[in-house]
Amino acid sequence: MSRTIPRAYVTAAWSKNRVDAEDQARKYCSELVKAGYLPLCPVLAFSGIISEDDPDGEKKRREMSEDLLRRARFLVVCGKKVNDDVRADISIAKRAKVIPTTLDGVLECGE
Repeated sequence: MSRTIPRAYVTAAWSKNRVDAEDQARKYCSELVKAGYLPLCPVLAFSGIISEDDPDGEKKRREMSEDLLRRARFLVVCGKKVNDDVRADISIAKRAKVIPTTLDGVLECGE
């Protein structure tokens, strides 16, 4: 019988530079894979999928990201910074009964 790999949604105060954000996301996801989790990371999952010219692109990305988050068992907050996007993910996770944590297991952002 195979075991189910726990899904972990990856959030962070991502860099505005797409290349930097994707590089950081790969590092976080690699750490999660090593720890035995299946990372769900919209920064990587939707890269190049939705055109930057799409006027509804940001809304589509947010809706798909929220769907991924609701399907996860854990929300993993990565990095030292917490911004409004991270706070929104934490709020959604709590409503959806997704466990918020960090890579080191301690969530210290006042949430």
